[in-house]
Amino acid sequence: MNYLIYNHEETIWKSFGNWLNIGNLEIQFELSIDNLSMTVLVPVGIVTLCVLFYAIFYMASDPKRNLFLIVLSVFALFMVLLLTGGNYLLVFIGWEYVGVISYILISFWSTRIAAMKSGLSAILMNRMGDTFFVIALGIMIINYNALDFETINSLTKHLDSNIVNIIAILLTLAAVAKSAQLGLHSWLLNAMEGPTPVSALLHAATMVCAGIYVLVRSYSILEYSPSVLIFICWLGGFTTIISGLIALFTNDIKRVIALSTMSQLSIMMLAIGISNYDLAIYHLYCHAFFKALLFMGAGSIIHSVLSETQDMRKYGGLINYLPFSYIAIFIASLSLMAIPGLTGYYSKDIIIESLYGSYSFSGYILYYIAVGSATLTSLYSIRLLYLTFLNEPKGNKYIYNYVHENTGMLIPMIVLIFYSIFIGYRRDNVIGHYALNLPTNNYFIDTEFTIPYYIKLLPLIMGLTLSIILLYYYEYNYKLSNSKIYNYFNNRIYYDQLLNNIVIRPVLTLAGSMNKYIDQGLLKVLGSTGVSRAITFINITFILNLLYLFLNFNYSIINE
Repeated sequence: MNYLIYNHEETIWKSFGNWLNIGNLEIQFELSIDNLSMTVLVPVGIVTLCVLFYAIFYMASDPKRNLFLIVLSVFALFMVLLLTGGNYLLVFIGWEYVGVISYILISFWSTRIAAMKSGLSAILMNRMGDTFFVIALGIMIINYNALDFETINSLTKHLDSNIVNIIAILLTLAAVAKSAQLGLHSWLLNAMEGPTPVSALLHAATMVCAGIYVLVRSYSILEYSPSVLIFICWLGGFTTIISGLIALFTNDIKRVIALSTMSQLSIMMLAIGISNYDLAIYHLYCHAFFKALLFMGAGSIIHSVLSETQDMRKYGGLINYLPFSYIAIFIASLSLMAIPGLTGYYSKDIIIESLYGSYSFSGYILYYIAVGSATLTSLYSIRLLYLTFLNEPKGNKYIYNYVHENTGMLIPMIVLIFYSIFIGYRRDNVIGHYALNLPTNNYFIDTEFTIPYYIKLLPLIMGLTLSIILLYYYEYNYKLSNSKIYNYFNNRIYYDQLLNNIVIRPVLTLAGSMNKYIDQGLLKVLGSTGVSRAITFINITFILNLLYLFLNFNYSIINE
């Protein structure tokens, strides 16, 4: 039980001077390194280095490779700013730049229409979350008269509960957009149009985890908003089960992995919802390594197949051509499936068990939802392995003649294989780094000592049993399904269609009408353009009247 011994390292502050002084409001340009930021910096730093090394070889034939590496490095710089910012304003600046640079990276191959549309989708969806974040900052300034973490943590208990609830809701909505939770999630799948190193970096360890980081950083606000915590919990539950169902019927290899990212982020939201913030950060820490490894393995496959297709149904039999990529994806998938002894098991199962260990109504129901999600994770991971590596070859002979592995791309994958196997074992080195000493943050004690053994084993038993059934189905009894259920989930529950028809098109129509009748109409008359025209018109009229009077006066004098 070594992991029950919490570490209390002193926070390191570095101020670069005052940024803003208005009355009593003083905002410093300061960076801080504490338990939380240091814990998240470790996976971000390691994965970023691996991805940069991987990208050198993946983008070797791209004419803009150097630009790509520069933009990736700038992205890493602002991600570090987000994590080490000493107040919410600096965190927000890192948050904004991460979103903007993700747009540049996703649409890096700008000659492709799909890539440009995906980049726009990502930045506009994230802009919704940024709007909520800005409003939260404004309310904090009005009520706290400060934006630094220590002041906000100290004063939250004395603030009106309605204000705290509003701030908590706004921060949660910002995190929902950035961490791709249900409702604002569609950008994550579209983002797979970018180069694979972008997917490995942005959607494994850095950008999508920013929302989780901000929520954990704001733990004092959430703890005094219990209704918001329940909302976070149920949102995480619905997201994790729906993303698993969609992944089970998706055929694009990168989108399947992206949906698994969405599912694992929801597991972190579940941990936050039951006040186990340290477990959420622990899973974020462990998840980054094997998810980056999954994306790199997928990139190795896409890079080696001549047509560069991402459809798993067009692969098959690649175990003989890409043995190392198979080993990498196999180990990462087992870690994702939470097989005992691998990294994912230590962080994922403790959260699922803690839902039951909370001994609450929501905890019981969400435990079974999380078990269902874990089972679906096993199913779509086995499906990915089978269709890609173990199935009969589905491509033509010409393509298979050129399938190969790039040695340079394998080196960072070896590093991540090591982390995907071993890093979760020393749980005491991570889980105690951000223990919050909250009265409700002790579920893991009940989880360890009071939960029946079958509750702990249920996710593993369900996952393995149904995975074996799935393998049998694919090998001996497979028929191409075209049912309504298959179409529903294959089309991602028709969410994009609903979003376009119910939200985007009416909003664009309204914007067009407002532009026509207000911007180009009323405001042109009453605004600066109209006023300047009126002044010009009045001046000309005045001068003409004066001239008319002068001429009349002269005419009358001459006549006299």
